[in-house]
Amino acid sequence: MKTHTDLYPKICTFQALYRAYQRCRAGKREKEYAIEFEHDLESNLFSIRDDLVNERWHPGQYSRFFVADPKRRLINAPPFRDRIVHRVVSDVLLPLWEPMFIYDTYACLATRGTHIAVDRLQQFMRRYPKGTGYVLQLDVKSYFASIDHEVLLGLLAKRIRDRKMMHLIWQIVESYEDSPGVGIPLGNLTSQGFANIYLHELDMFAKHELRIGHYLRYMDDITLVHDNKAQLWEWRDEIEAFLADNLRLRLHPDKQVLTPADCGVKYLGYRVYRDHNRALARNVRRVYQRLRQMETGAFTGDVRASISSWVGYAKHADTYGLNYQIAERHPFLRVAFNPIEAKQ
Repeated sequence: MKTHTDLYPKICTFQALYRAYQRCRAGKREKEYAIEFEHDLESNLFSIRDDLVNERWHPGQYSRFFVADPKRRLINAPPFRDRIVHRVVSDVLLPLWEPMFIYDTYACLATRGTHIAVDRLQQFMRRYPKGTGYVLQLDVKSYFASIDHEVLLGLLAKRIRDRKMMHLIWQIVESYEDSPGVGIPLGNLTSQGFANIYLHELDMFAKHELRIGHYLRYMDDITLVHDNKAQLWEWRDEIEAFLADNLRLRLHPDKQVLTPADCGVKYLGYRVYRDHNRALARNVRRVYQRLRQMETGAFTGDVRASISSWVGYAKHADTYGLNYQIAERHPFLRVAFNPIEAKQ
């Protein structure tokens, strides 16, 4: 395994910090904190650089708030200044690991994502004739809140032999104060990368030790497809033991679902079948609610972004009739739906 000893100087350049700043401000330019930082941009970036060079950087206080996506989650948002440091660290670290990731991991990777994962699951399901094939879905219990700092830092240290870089990573990891020694915060950009690196160990075990052919992972959502139910449950037991023994994690006892492929599988926002996808009822209810709010002037979000989000979601599902129905109830949407009618 190749190790790296010269990473820290790469994050300490003005150019690297400026690139990180540009990515952090994307979609945030109207935010007060971004405006304030940009008002004295050069001085602020040089200040971060100097703190890094002189090893004076320390994480600031998180802002805490809840979001519903749709599950209620606690977000710990770092100060904008810290986000730039997290971004530049991620820009240097993740390219070291991403080439090693298996093909069938899909979360938080620029070239993959939910829709590619859904398509891949369909490919797996189609390899089993009608009347055969099962999909086993597993979920790690409280994944981000359960990541063990000692294990995570040990995994990172296998490839990073740079004392300054490891100290900086240690500071970021230990900045999560809810439970000392355990957990990384939702809201940190680095948390996404660390979480993928952490469960990369499980991916290697599943593919190379268990030799599971039809395995895919979207962050902590683990999905297996096979025609033998007993084999799937046996793999589940092996995965559960590996997580406990090597990563100090547990599978969620209530989120272990075995479904016949013929019945369709609820996955990443869709009901996935061999030859088509359907929109989930909760997402349909949400779009109707938002459209009613738009027409009454009660919608407080970005109207264009919300409609574009639905269009982007709907074009990956069998929603021709649904979109026609929505457009009949809300005529102002007919133009928005035209691009996806041709596809379906």
